[in-house]
Amino acid sequence: NIHWFSCYFLLGFARLAGGDGPCSGQVEVYSGEAWIPVSDGNFTLPTAQVICAELGCGKPVSVLGHVPFRESDGRVWAEEFRCEGEEPELWSCPRVPCPGGTCHHSGAAQVACSAYSEVRLMTNGSSQCEGQVEMNISGRWRALCASHWSLANANVVCRQLDCGVAVSTPRGPHFVEEVDQISTVRFHCSGSESFLWSCPVTVLGGPDCSHGNTASVICSGNQTQVLPQCNDSVSEPAGSAASEESAPYCSDSRQLRLVDGGGPCAGRVEILDHGSWGTICDDGWDLDDARVVCRQLGCGDALNATGSAHFGAGSGPIWMNDLNCTGKESHVWRCPSRGWGQHDCRHKQDAGVICSGLRCALSTGWGRGGALEGGV
Repeated sequence: NIHWFSCYFLLGFARLAGGDGPCSGQVEVYSGEAWIPVSDGNFTLPTAQVICAELGCGKPVSVLGHVPFRESDGRVWAEEFRCEGEEPELWSCPRVPCPGGTCHHSGAAQVACSAYSEVRLMTNGSSQCEGQVEMNISGRWRALCASHWSLANANVVCRQLDCGVAVSTPRGPHFVEEVDQISTVRFHCSGSESFLWSCPVTVLGGPDCSHGNTASVICSGNQTQVLPQCNDSVSEPAGSAASEESAPYCSDSRQLRLVDGGGPCAGRVEILDHGSWGTICDDGWDLDDARVVCRQLGCGDALNATGSAHFGAGSGPIWMNDLNCTGKESHVWRCPSRGWGQHDCRHKQDAGVICSGLRCALSTGWGRGGALEGGV
């Protein structure tokens, strides 16, 4: 009716209420008469993305469920939103009735958007380039849980703080800081994002974390620690098992992935070094080289070593050329080569692999472009 549409255009359809500002709080929608909370039942990250964008609040960094409804008179919105994440506003999203009235049996959905976020590394009460990872969520500093905390996540934090790249992510109580709460939000960064909250997030059903299990990072920009030098020419002699301690900075600052192959175990070979993803040239590329990549990624044995940009041309640096792996190396960057960054190639010569693990990956539903990162 006219009254409802007038209220909608004056007040909007969605809001976040009860937080520290308009960009965090309980999700509520306007019925034409009152603001009604939305249940956390099947509340998804794409729906939160639409709400944050509609409110001019950036991207969601936290979506919480099982929270008591705020100042509710007992009414709960009787529909579930099925947003895809690209809708201009929540009102545009498809909706379905809550099955069997289950909306009332859950908690309220709460969202915090990126406009209310900062990140810092804390050691002994001061912020610098190493320490416990903490994020400002809804005006409160919270440590991040170490569960599923990766070197790729750490690289994003270091870059965001102008602290270089991540050297390591130490476990245990290395940096003990008192914080109000430990967030169970899990970030799944590729390592190339500019901000931590730009990474994909797992936001519902996270595990509990104790205060001794918080994420920590040591960045290369930290001036208080003498970093081991990286010997880029390090290679493992045939049949040897070289110690990972021989070049920890090399190992900790590089990661491996396969892209554009339809799954995590096939695709163009890419290596992350100092914040940049680069490729390998196909000069001399063979099954022994591919075997190292497949094993490093936990993808079984190599079925094919492809060349001539079989999975498409990459971008960025070409890190390695003229590889001569024995097939037994623990990491592809430990294979003999022309030298790190030394090549006479173009991206039309990018190397790729097809691993035996591809069959399993495809059967479990990986989509095109999936990537599995293999650091140390």
